[in-house]
This record gives sequence, C-alpha cells and structure tokens, in this order.
Amino acid sequence: MKLSDEQLRAALQKTQADRESGTVPAFGTTWASAENRVRARRRRRGMVAGSAAVLALAFIVFRPAGDELHYINTSELLETTSWAAPSDSLMPEHQYDIYGEIPVLIESTETYGGALL
Repeated sequence: MKLSDEQLRAALQKTQADRESGTVPAFGTTWASAENRVRARRRRRGMVAGSAAVLALAFIVFRPAGDELHYINTSELLETTSWAAPSDSLMPEHQYDIYGEIPVLIESTETYGGALL
C-alpha cells in the first residue's frame, strides 16, 4: 500500500511539472478557437435540421396517393385494443366498492357503545 502511494505521488508531481512547464496560449487565441468550434457545431446542426426538413417535405409531397385506411377495419381495431392508466399498477387490489357496497362496521362489545371506527 505504501509503495502505490509513493508511485501515485511521483506520477502526480511529474504530471504537474509537465503541465506547468508548457506555455499557456493567449486569451484571444483560446476565445477564437472556442468561437470557431461553436460556429462549426451550429453549422452542422443547421445542416442536419435542414436535411431532415427537406426529407420530411419530400416524403409528404411524394408519398403514394392511396387510401391507407382501406386495409384497416376500424371496428375490429377498436374492439381489440384497450387502454389502462400506467398508475393502475400502483393501486391496491379491489376489496369493495365504496360507492355500491357499504362496508360492515364492527360493533362494539359494550351495550350502548356504538360502532368502532
């Protein structure tokens, strides 16, 4: 363990010495380089977005003019599909319907005690 700590310390000191001995570029050079990278990234994004828009427009304009719904039986589609809310899996199992069934209240063991709640 002690040997690896010494090796780590030596590697860290060597890396720091190498970094500090190098020349630091001027601020203007660094800023210009960053602006060039941002400009190139924006240009690439614009080209991709423009290409996607042209492809979408070409697909809309040159698609076949057939009736796609001709092959779909709407009544069959509506009868075979169902929907459930994603939160239904978080709900507890059905025990009783509070709107249609009245739960039984446990009676008190005292003579005039009433129902226990």
